[in-house]
Amino acid sequence: MRLLNKITLNLLSISLFIFLFGMVAFYYVLREQVDQNINLELEKRKKSITKELDSAHSTTNPTVNLSEKVLIAPLDKPRPLISFSDTLLFNPDENKYAIYRHLGFVKVIGDQSYFIQIFKPLEETDRLIVRIVMMMNLLIIIIIITLLIANRHSSRQDWKVFYDSIEKINNYDVNSFEAFSLKHSDIKEFADLNRVLLTMTERIKNDYLNLKEYIENASHEIQTPLAIINSKMELLLQWGDMKEKQYKIVADAYEASNRLSRLNKTLILLAKIENRQFPESNPVNPAIMINHQLESLEDLIISKKIKITKRFDDDVTILINPYLAEILLVNLIKNAVRHNITGGELIIELSKTRFEIANSGPPLQMDPEMLFKRFHKASSSPESLGLGLAIVQKICTLYGYKIGYSYKNEMHVMHVDFK
Repeated sequence: MRLLNKITLNLLSISLFIFLFGMVAFYYVLREQVDQNINLELEKRKKSITKELDSAHSTTNPTVNLSEKVLIAPLDKPRPLISFSDTLLFNPDENKYAIYRHLGFVKVIGDQSYFIQIFKPLEETDRLIVRIVMMMNLLIIIIIITLLIANRHSSRQDWKVFYDSIEKINNYDVNSFEAFSLKHSDIKEFADLNRVLLTMTERIKNDYLNLKEYIENASHEIQTPLAIINSKMELLLQWGDMKEKQYKIVADAYEASNRLSRLNKTLILLAKIENRQFPESNPVNPAIMINHQLESLEDLIISKKIKITKRFDDDVTILINPYLAEILLVNLIKNAVRHNITGGELIIELSKTRFEIANSGPPLQMDPEMLFKRFHKASSSPESLGLGLAIVQKICTLYGYKIGYSYKNEMHVMHVDFK
C-alpha cells in the first residue's frame, strides 16, 4: 500500500471514530439542553397555574385541561414536592401515544392539597433534535470529505518531489554520462533524503568507475603475461629433444595457462554484464546464430551421432545486444551437445516468446538449482569452467528473461522465456 493511501485511510479511520463518538455525545448533550429548556418552561407554567389557582381561592372539583395538558387532582397521600420525568400519554386527536415531559408538584388550596401535573409534548422537540443531528451529520460528513480531498491534494503535491526522486533513482544508469539531479523540496525530510541520494549515487558512480578501470587494467595486464607464457609454452612443446616426462610437465602447464586465460576472460565478461556495460540493443534473429553454432559443432555432433530436430517459427527477432545474444545461445547449445550421449537426440525449438533446447542424457546427480551457480559443474570435464550457465542466467536477468530447467522423458530441457 502506498504511503499516501495509508495516511488517507488512517485519517479517515480517525475521523470516522471521532465523528461517531461526537455524534453520540452531541445528541445526549443536545437532549439534555432541550430537557432543561422544557423544564424552565414547565416551571414558568407552574407559576402561572399557581397564580390562577390562588386568584380563584378554591377549587372543589379536580379539572382536566387536555388542550393545555394540565391535570389537577386532590391529594390523598404525601407526594414529592416537585418532580420532572418523561412519560407517555394517549392523544385522542391523533389516536396514538405520544411522549411528554412531565412536571408534578403539590399545591395547597384552603384545607385541601392538590397534586398538579403539567405535560409538555416532546414530539416536535424530538423531530427538531433529529433534524439538527441530521444536519450536523451532513455538515460533518461534508467537512470530513472536504478535508480528505484537500489533504490528499496537498499531500500529493508535497510528495511529488519524493515520487520524482524515486522514479529517477529507479531509472538511474551508472553508465549514463548525464548529471544526476533531483528536484528541490521545501520539506526538510525530503530535502535530506535528496541530499543523501545525491551523495550515495555520486559515491556509487565513483566506485563503479574505479571498479571498471580496475577490471579493464586487470584484463589487459593479466592477458599480456598469459599470452607470453602460452607462446613460450608452445615453443617448448615444439622442441623435439624433450623427454616424455618433461613434455607432459610443459603440456600440463600450457593447459593450465590456457584455462587461466579463459577463466580471466569469462570473469571479466561476468563483471561487465553485472555492471551493464552492454547498453546497446538491436533486433537479433536467433535462428541465424543457432544454425551458425550448429555448423561450428558439426564434427562433434557427427562423432556423437546426435540426431538434431529443429522447430523454428518464421521471422523471430528479439531485442538484445548481439554479442550477449550470441554468448547466451552458444553456451546453451555447447552445453547441450557436450553433455549429450552418443546416439542421443538434440531438439531445438524457437518461437517469438520462447527458446527451448533439449538433449538426451541420464538424470542429474546434483540439485538442478546449482546449475546456474558459479563454478558448479554437472560434469568433470577439464574444459568446463562451471561459468557458462551462470553467464546465461546473468544475461537473462539483464534483459528480464526467465530461464528454467527440467528433466522429462530422459531429456534435459533448458528454456528461456523472452516475455
